[in-house]
Amino acid sequence: MVSSATPATVRVAFDSTAGRDVLEAARRAAAASDAPVDVRPVGSPGTVHLPLLAATRDGRTALRRSVDPNATAAFVSVLGDGEFPPDGTETTVEHEDDPADFPVGTGPLAAGVRRTLRGAGWADPTAVDVPAVDGDAALDRLSSLGLRGRGWGDARRDEPVVEGWRTARDADGDAVVVVNALDADPKADGDRLLVGSLAGRVLAGAALAARAVGADAVVVALPEEAPVSADRVRGAGDALADAGGPTVSIAVADATYMTGEPTALLESLEGTDRVEARRRPPGPEAWGLFERPTLVHTPRTLAAVERAVRSPEDADLDADAADPGTRLVTVVGPDRRTVELPTDASLSRALSADEPTAFACVGGQFGGLTRELDTPVSSPALRGSGLGTNGSIEAFDDGPGGSCPVVVAGRRTRVARAENCGRCVPCRTGSVRAHELLREVYGGSFDATRLRELARTMANTSLCGFGRDAARPLATALGEFETDLRAHADGRCPAGVCDL
Repeated sequence: MVSSATPATVRVAFDSTAGRDVLEAARRAAAASDAPVDVRPVGSPGTVHLPLLAATRDGRTALRRSVDPNATAAFVSVLGDGEFPPDGTETTVEHEDDPADFPVGTGPLAAGVRRTLRGAGWADPTAVDVPAVDGDAALDRLSSLGLRGRGWGDARRDEPVVEGWRTARDADGDAVVVVNALDADPKADGDRLLVGSLAGRVLAGAALAARAVGADAVVVALPEEAPVSADRVRGAGDALADAGGPTVSIAVADATYMTGEPTALLESLEGTDRVEARRRPPGPEAWGLFERPTLVHTPRTLAAVERAVRSPEDADLDADAADPGTRLVTVVGPDRRTVELPTDASLSRALSADEPTAFACVGGQFGGLTRELDTPVSSPALRGSGLGTNGSIEAFDDGPGGSCPVVVAGRRTRVARAENCGRCVPCRTGSVRAHELLREVYGGSFDATRLRELARTMANTSLCGFGRDAARPLATALGEFETDLRAHADGRCPAGVCDL
C-alpha cells in the first residue's frame, strides 16, 4: 500500500466508440477518489485487446486489458484509495520515472524496437510537432536516404518516395496530399494503429510532404466505422492549422480491399459510382485527385517520413541499406498485435516462443506462403522470396488443430475472385479460373503447369497491384507446397485438415 496522496495517472487506450464509455467511467471514478488520479485518453500501444487500462504510479505501471465500464470504475476507485497495483491487474511493469513510451515489459509487444511506434498508447494522439525544415531539405533528406513507401495503399509502395514527390512538385496544378488510412487489408493493422494512436505524427509527415510539393491541403481518407480515429485526426489537424500548416480534411470511403488501391481510392473520393483502378501512366503524382498532382501515402509511410527527417542520426536509418528504417508487422492470431522490426531483422523475431511456425502467410491478405521464417522484413528480401510486404505474418501449425497451405491459398484466391474491380482481364478472369482450378484439386485434378502460367500472367499483366498481388498465394503455394497439392489430388491432406 502507498499513501492515498501519491498521484497516479490512468491511461485509457481505445480505438472504438465503446472505449468512450470506459473513459467516462474512469473519469467519474477518478473524480470521486480521495487521491489525485489523472485520466488520459490514448490510442492502442499495438494490441487489439482494447480498451486497455495503464495505471502509473512511482515508476510502475499496472495493466489490464479488454475492460468494460464497471471493471474500469472498480480499478480506478481502488487506485484512488491508495492500493497499487489495483485488483484486476494482469501485469505490472517497472520503469524509469516519466517514460516517453508505453512500458511493454517482456510481453508480446516487446518484440523488435519502438521507433515509429514510440509514444503509441502513451502520448496524446493529437499532439503535432512538425520538424522545422523546409520542403527542399525534407526532399533532400529522403532522397539521400532512399526511404521506400510502405503498405498496400501507398502509391510508392516499396519504391523511393522522392521520385513521386519530384513529379508532383514539377507538375502543373495545385498539389494535394492524400493520406490513405483505410487500412483495407484485414490482415494488417499498422495504418489503423498509427492514425488512431499517433495521428499527429502522421499529419506531421503529411505536412513535410506538402511542403516538398507546394501543397496547401491534406485529405485523410478514413473508413466510416472509425469515428474515434476521425476525432483524433480532426484534433491533430486543428493543431497543425493553428501552427501554420496545411488544412486537413477528412473524407470517408468504403474500406474494401479494392478501394485501398491508391488510384481506386482517388476514384472513390471523386464520387465515382464504380470504383476501379486507373490506367497508368500518368500516375497520381501527375494526374490525381480531380486532375491535381497528388501524393497518396499510407500512415506508415508518412510516420516513417516524419521520423527520417526528425531523427537522421538513428542507426537503422542507414542510407546504405536496401530498405532503410523499420517496418510495422502485424502478428495475426489469438494474441494479435503490431510490432516494429528493423528491416534487417527476420520475420521470426515478431513471433513469441509458443506461437506456431510450421508455415506462414507473409504480407497481408495476398501474402506469400512459406516455411522459411528467417527472411528479413526488408522490402527487397521479402519480394525476392516471393512474399508480400504489407506488414503482417500469420503463422500456422500443421496437423490436426492447425491449417493446410492448400486451404490458406484457396481462401485468398476466393477473396481475389470476389473483390477485384473487374477492369482488366488478367485479374478478373484469372482470379476466377485460379479459384476453380484449386477447387478441382479436391476432385483429383491437378495441373501444375497451367496453374503456374495463370499465376505468372496475373502477376505480370494485371493493371494494378490487386491482380499482381492476388497471384502471390497461388504462386508461392505452387513453389513450396506442390507436394501438398498433389497429395490432395490423390485424396490425402498431409496436414490432416481437409476432409477428403
